[in-house]
Amino acid sequence: MAFTAKVCYNGRPMTLEALQPLLQELDAFREAGMTAELWWRDDNATDPSVELDRLVAMSDRHNIPCGLAAIPAQAGEPLRKAVSGTAHVWILQHGAGADRDADPHRPTSVVLEELRQGMLKFNQLFKSRFVPVLAPQRERIAPELLPYLPVMGYRGVSSVHGARRPVPPGDLRVADVYCDLLDRPGGGKPRFAGAEPCVAAIVDHLRAKRAGKADQAEPTGIRTHHMDMDRDAWQFLEALFELTAAHPAAQWLSPATIWPAAK
Repeated sequence: MAFTAKVCYNGRPMTLEALQPLLQELDAFREAGMTAELWWRDDNATDPSVELDRLVAMSDRHNIPCGLAAIPAQAGEPLRKAVSGTAHVWILQHGAGADRDADPHRPTSVVLEELRQGMLKFNQLFKSRFVPVLAPQRERIAPELLPYLPVMGYRGVSSVHGARRPVPPGDLRVADVYCDLLDRPGGGKPRFAGAEPCVAAIVDHLRAKRAGKADQAEPTGIRTHHMDMDRDAWQFLEALFELTAAHPAAQWLSPATIWPAAK
């Protein structure tokens, strides 16, 4: 029997026909005795804001964990206070010390030192709430950096699927983003990418995993940018959480589960 759920937004039932392919795919996972593993990454965290409060409230309301990719050069004590009391927010490292880690002309030693300093800062600032995973800014990272990351203590990397990134060493677990809720047409102001494209991106990866054509151990990543989200993007995210949180075949993983500490 197919699973059905009432999707609501702000307490009001809403109809999103675009969500039906996802519902059907989750039903297929259930019938196959499989679990559709998902995870949520939000980028460019720096300071507390109304938008960050909204993200935390949504995370708490649906009990869905979020990997908050914070920029080392800009994150500090105010952000620590904003997330310290949350139940489901984890910190990831969004680049090196500044927004230049993708620059191929910078010496490897300089970038590695900035990464080290960023990790040190986050370990001290966020303690166990920090999961040492590198989410490169601009989705690019120099190939020569990758072998050093496990030695430095990184457990994994997260980029956007399809980005031109070299294959990382085997001791770095990859959990990429397969759906970005925002689009930047012509490099302009971010806007909601649209319900249909977002659902299609999620379903494509889930279907490939169910068919054994993609790594079944890699959760399907959904990315947001809380400071740039418009009303439609927030509304879609709410509907997505309503549907998946209620479906028995869907499971949202925390970064701490995806990248656990070594025993």
